[in-house]
Amino acid sequence: MSRETESTPGFVALNRSRGFWTNIGYAALFGVVLAVIALVFLGLVQGGTELWFTLPANPDWFSGHLWWVAVTGAAGVLVGVLRRVLRVPAKLPGTIQELRDERVEPPTVLQAVAVSIVSLVGGASLGPEDALGKLGGGFGSWLSVRRKLDAEATATNTLSGISAAFGGLLSSPILATSLVLEVARPKLARLGDTLIAALVSSTVAFAVYYPIAGSTFVDIYQLPAFEYENWQLAAAVPLGLAAGVLALVHLAVAGLMKRLTAPLAERTILRSTLGGIAFGLIGVALPLTMFTGTDQLKTVIDDGAALGTGLVLAVLFVKMLTFAICESTGFIGGPILVMLFIGGTAGVATHLLIPGIPEGLAFATMFAAILGALIAAPFSLIVLAALTTQIGVLQLAPVAVAVLSSYLAVTGSGALAALMQKGQKPVSTSPQPPQSAP
Repeated sequence: MSRETESTPGFVALNRSRGFWTNIGYAALFGVVLAVIALVFLGLVQGGTELWFTLPANPDWFSGHLWWVAVTGAAGVLVGVLRRVLRVPAKLPGTIQELRDERVEPPTVLQAVAVSIVSLVGGASLGPEDALGKLGGGFGSWLSVRRKLDAEATATNTLSGISAAFGGLLSSPILATSLVLEVARPKLARLGDTLIAALVSSTVAFAVYYPIAGSTFVDIYQLPAFEYENWQLAAAVPLGLAAGVLALVHLAVAGLMKRLTAPLAERTILRSTLGGIAFGLIGVALPLTMFTGTDQLKTVIDDGAALGTGLVLAVLFVKMLTFAICESTGFIGGPILVMLFIGGTAGVATHLLIPGIPEGLAFATMFAAILGALIAAPFSLIVLAALTTQIGVLQLAPVAVAVLSSYLAVTGSGALAALMQKGQKPVSTSPQPPQSAP
């Protein structure tokens, strides 16, 4: 054997790795099954919503209907009853946690999904990504256990199942794959297999979902075009820092609401009923704060100037409050799409406050940067802004600067970890008895 041959790297074909084609087969199966499930789930949510809610033509102050409170309160009652009857655990891991754990517990999936459907149809300010992620990841975990697969194959199937569930939810299968893998960060040894499996599952799901539904749940937002100028790179830094501050405010509001509702933790039905009435009353005052916000965000973009700076700012901060109320009173749903609404609304408000910043620039940067401060997926959020806003290649550079600025200022600096650790400290409800001397 020649020296040249000996020094040649020992490349191994990807399709010859252990279990590769089995994983691809499972991924294709997940894509088909989860596309059908997503069509049914999102169809139920959208159909149920349309039965009772129509956004007012002019969603100004107190433009909602008082009878909405009866619907949201009834949804709260049903959420509480379902949680008690189905024995839903008081605390369930969220979408981000399940991605990081690369595991979804199948026994809790259907119960959580049932509560989530009622929550979303009832107007809760939460997203469908939590239920869909549980369905996809739970199916992947369940099938792996049934097939007696090892831990690595189970983790890969869980992530490709979640990716399939997001294939029709987000605006592109590439985005679904990127977000799942960047948050989960699977081990390097199986990164290649997991990447291909997740991409196959999300692409198959998209190919089934999109022709039937006609669009993804998170659609493309039409923004005014703007020319790239070099000063926008510098402006993106304070925009990213402002996004980081808003993200911390959002977490502080959520933490405060959890503390306020803690005394009702054992009174499941009363807690969710009061929560439903509360966000229903807020919805009467500010209808744009209800539901996930994906449709309402289009109204904010199109009519932001007509609504006025004050109203847009009110919607921005009250949306944080409604999310906190829903999350802390037993409603089940995800935070990601709600945070995108908050980010986009913050961008429109920024343009209204500082007209010299183009609306497209302000929207795209804040749209991605607020969520970028809270989850360690800056690359995926830059891709999200590119695919969802389609602002252009050069115009994407300030978005990248803003996302990185918010991420480094909040998550990278440890400010997020410190705030979350502080919020997790137990609250003493009674004074401790003095210890006797030894």
